[in-house]
Formats: sequence, C-alpha cells, structure tokens
Amino acid sequence: MSGDGLVWSVLISILIVLNLSAVLLYRKGKMPLWGSGLIIGILGPIIALISGSIFLKIDHSMGGEGFGAAFSAAFIGFVIVGNGILYLIVGLLIVITKFIRKRQLDQR
Repeated sequence: MSGDGLVWSVLISILIVLNLSAVLLYRKGKMPLWGSGLIIGILGPIIALISGSIFLKIDHSMGGEGFGAAFSAAFIGFVIVGNGILYLIVGLLIVITKFIRKRQLDQR
C-alpha cells in the first residue's frame, strides 16, 4: 500500500467513526452537535499526533526522513479539526434557531 493510500484510509476510517458517533449521540439526545464538534476539534490534534508517530516509524523503517509523515499527520489533523468546527457551527445554529422559535411562540 502506498503512503497516500494509507493516509486516506486512516483519515476516512477516523472520520466515519467520529461522524457516526456524533450523529448517533445527537439523535438519541445524549449530546448536542456543538458538544460533539468541540470534542472532535479537541481530539483532532491528538489523533494527528498518534497517526504521525506511527507514520514516522513506518517511514524511518523504510529509510525515509519523515517529512511525508509530518505532512500527512498535519493534513489529518486539519481535516479532523475542520470537521469538528463544522459540527460546532451547525450545532450552534440549531441551538440559536430553536431558541428564536421558542421565544416567538412564547410571545404569542
């Protein structure tokens, strides 16, 4: 497997797990979307560091210097944090619209 394929497979599998858990927790009413977005945003750099260290060990074992591992870990981190920010914004918009609708109903 090439390095690009490894990066994409890791990224897609992590995003599937995080997105499924965020949506399922929101639908069950156990966590708001903005909370999931905050957690995903915090977990992004942690996941990037873990995957970067694994990629670095793989790259060093193949005789590389580790620059590709660093770039791929940064890419994974940015994508996951961006995904968390997206959930945070959507969750806040949902909370604001629910608040405005409730306030309009109370005024009538």
